[in-house]
Amino acid sequence: MVLTVVLHLPGGLVGSDDAHFERRVRPVLVEHCYKCHSQEAGRSKGNLLLDSRDGWRTGGDSGPAIVPGDTDASLLIRAVRYTDPDLEMPPDGRLPDEAVRALEEWVRSGAPDPRASEAARTEEGIDIGAGRDHWAFRPLDFRRVPEARESEKARNAIDNFILAGLEKEGREVPPRASAPDIVRRLHFDLTGLPPEPEEVEQAGETSLEALVDRLLASPRFGETWGRHWLDLARYSESTGGGRSALLPNAWRYRNFAIDSFNRDKPFGTFLRQQIAGDLLPASNAAEETDNLVGTAFLVIGPKNLDLQDKELLRMNTVDEQIDTVTRVFLGLTVSCARCHDHKFDPIPARDYYALAGIFRSTLSLKRSNVSTLTRLNLPAEAEHRRAVEEHGQRSRELDTRIKALRKIGEPSAEQKAELAARVKEFEVLASQAPPPLPITLGVSDEAETGDYHLCIRGNVHQRGEQVPRGFLQVMMEDPDDHPEIPEGRSGRLELAEWMSSSGHPLVARVWVNRIWHHLFGRGIVATVDNFGRRGSLPTHPELLDYLAWRFQRNGGSTKAVIREIVLSGAYQSASIADEDSESIHFMGMPRRRITAESMRDAILQVSGRLEHRYLESLFPDSVKNDSALQKVPIDIPSLLSPPYRSVYIPVLREEGLNPLLQVFDFAHPGFPVGRRNRSVLPTQALYLMNSSFVMEEAERAARRLLKETEGSPDEERIRRAWSRSLGRPPHPGEQERVLSFLAEASEEDEAWGRIFHSLFCTVDFRYLK
Repeated sequence: MVLTVVLHLPGGLVGSDDAHFERRVRPVLVEHCYKCHSQEAGRSKGNLLLDSRDGWRTGGDSGPAIVPGDTDASLLIRAVRYTDPDLEMPPDGRLPDEAVRALEEWVRSGAPDPRASEAARTEEGIDIGAGRDHWAFRPLDFRRVPEARESEKARNAIDNFILAGLEKEGREVPPRASAPDIVRRLHFDLTGLPPEPEEVEQAGETSLEALVDRLLASPRFGETWGRHWLDLARYSESTGGGRSALLPNAWRYRNFAIDSFNRDKPFGTFLRQQIAGDLLPASNAAEETDNLVGTAFLVIGPKNLDLQDKELLRMNTVDEQIDTVTRVFLGLTVSCARCHDHKFDPIPARDYYALAGIFRSTLSLKRSNVSTLTRLNLPAEAEHRRAVEEHGQRSRELDTRIKALRKIGEPSAEQKAELAARVKEFEVLASQAPPPLPITLGVSDEAETGDYHLCIRGNVHQRGEQVPRGFLQVMMEDPDDHPEIPEGRSGRLELAEWMSSSGHPLVARVWVNRIWHHLFGRGIVATVDNFGRRGSLPTHPELLDYLAWRFQRNGGSTKAVIREIVLSGAYQSASIADEDSESIHFMGMPRRRITAESMRDAILQVSGRLEHRYLESLFPDSVKNDSALQKVPIDIPSLLSPPYRSVYIPVLREEGLNPLLQVFDFAHPGFPVGRRNRSVLPTQALYLMNSSFVMEEAERAARRLLKETEGSPDEERIRRAWSRSLGRPPHPGEQERVLSFLAEASEEDEAWGRIFHSLFCTVDFRYLK
């Protein structure tokens, strides 16, 4: 009997770093609760304050308003749900469903609240000049590579920085990892897949430089590093929100990211295409397509398209764009300044609304009763465009004639014959329709562009003074020198050019730190999405600036940075046991769990079922014509379980995720995720033990092995199974136990299926050494 375990996973806010509170919770509290439950309201009703963290913790006359992690026990949640007639808040009417869900998610995730006791604060304003002293806002400061006493142990300049740090701390230089461990590490980090047995067995015979160059040139590289970027882009193929709409054209942006990393596109170009691609010049159709598809970055986030307050929907979209752009490229939580000056960083609310004017001047939605995301026409061959136009014209003519004939009350025999002929012709014409013209999600400038107003407490219906469009003052030499934004333009192009300029202190630092994080499991700045004052300080600031300087000098080449890092002695060092105490010095490589996608792809590769195909949309043709009300039945489980690389599996916000990806901490598509959660939960072990997918692939892996090694002794089969699955030969004790198990087994196929199932469940399969 097979035990089946049904997993119900909480939709936690892993990796949100208070973003959920600032973007979705604080605005609800400000708009609906502060008028009665804040210091400004005077004596708050029920003595409950909701304008500070201490307020809801202390609670009012009825006790604490929130029990973190328990929505049912939290008075605030009971009140906004309107399920208890004696406890309904706000009293003038129930909150919108989206607001209630936001509060529920917040409480369920532990109620993270960055607010100190705001009632005790005074308005001191923000000193922009003093704010520039923060390390992240200073210009890049690379002077020289340090000298280390044991510099002969350095494989490249990176090691000199690490060695100098170790010597300063009085620590020993870690030993080098074994050749098989390095080979497996490189394969997973660069391509997201395990090495084949022959590559493991030949480890040490091929130069690492040649291996690294081969992996960087592999199409699998873009599939892996493109997926890292999609975490940041909050990529999904459905909108989420009240009535979730499928996005059959989202795959173009996914493949844009994959192609960009495979081609090693200069990062400045990559940035400009995503913020202002529709405003960039193009020398050919392929470049124009890239430019337009890149702008999907701004619209592919979560949307509640049936929100009836269209001004709120518009500004929520602007807020989501500001948060994504600044968090992803600058490592700053600028969106926290929507309701007030930033509480920690030198970002006044005026700076937020200076950016808001830029994105409000950007057409991202076609606002209607149920709004839709904007779509852009892509370049097409003239012949293709002509065929579509001619087909459409003929279809319309036939449709008009058919409708006219059907309206005739008593048609003649001749008219009946014509109707039958026209219907037949229409059916034939429909079957011969040319492929539709290519379109993409994207943005363009609004018909009316201009500056916007500061919104009082973030309330879109309470506007204050008008704020000129501009950038963050703390990173401008003269804060009074507003950018020149031509009349009739949004300002996105100017913003993109400012961000991608060589003098910008943050973009290069943030991106090379993200690269380091993916290769070491920890960034030089641990808070990869927050370089502000609440973020971590860099452990090796000189190394960070060296990498950023090299990145700029190499034209924004991601592959060049990765190559230098993986060829360093620091990257090739042996793994350590105590990650928390040692990884901060990069003294040895911390053991890292492979990503959920790599785990699934590795299982498919071991079984021999993984198909390498460059895919477009996996949605059936019936949903290709997207609309916000599309409700075509889809076999979701089959859609989410194809035999292709996991990066091509549709990511659906409301409709579901692939079970393995969900169990092993797939990035939440609701906000940018630079650092995934790394949980260790019983549900993960239960999934591996009881999943039909894992068991079926184990059986396939067994059949593949037996076919490949027909006539070979069990010792050879064990060696090959371990090499393929774990990237190493079996330990003597492991081989002895497996031989004993095989000797007692009655069915060879079944026995080997259980062996592979056990291998898939091991720590060595899931972790890199």
